[in-house]
Amino acid sequence: MATQSSSQGSRSSTKSRGRRRTCFCGERPVLRTSSTAENSGRRFWGCVNFQIGDGCDYFAWAEPEGQDPQIQRLKNKASSLKEELQKAERKFVLAVGVGILGWTMAGLLLCDRLN
Repeated sequence: MATQSSSQGSRSSTKSRGRRRTCFCGERPVLRTSSTAENSGRRFWGCVNFQIGDGCDYFAWAEPEGQDPQIQRLKNKASSLKEELQKAERKFVLAVGVGILGWTMAGLLLCDRLN
């Protein structure tokens, strides 16, 4: 599926949340995925009649370049997981410290009882 040039997206001046509710022929745009080498995998909104012959050539990128929502979600998840890991590492260090202190105290008490 070939994509249209991004200049055609400028025809969509009436937008709601970054895209029109209807394309130029009155239909609801459909979310498609580009298969061109330049924009491979990038999502865009296009006329439901695209490549059928009656399409109005409506085109708009689904998200600004470099701001794929899935990438942002994954970055947020990675950040959250790093924070959780740091908390777990602090708890582990504290538990090891308490364990060492406990075994040291038990060893001292045992030595004291044996003497």
